[in-house]
Amino acid sequence: MQKNQDKRREAPETPASPQLRQPPPAAPVSTASIWIFWCAVALAVITARALNHMLPGISESVIERWVMLAFGVFLALFLLKLK
Repeated sequence: MQKNQDKRREAPETPASPQLRQPPPAAPVSTASIWIFWCAVALAVITARALNHMLPGISESVIERWVMLAFGVFLALFLLKLK
């Protein structure tokens, strides 16, 4: 038991510098990526409204599901590109 306490005293603990504790800053997202994302959001909304107007026999919820599926695929590809 005494040996363990001696070993702990012998090994001085060096505190990590504050710079090492902070995570590295994230890479900034380009303005073009922000514009692409918001244009895709606007395109999804416009497409859903246009299809709803052009296809009155199809339920709005069905149209929204298809548009959101396409938007989900876009979002997955977009996030993979950012990674």
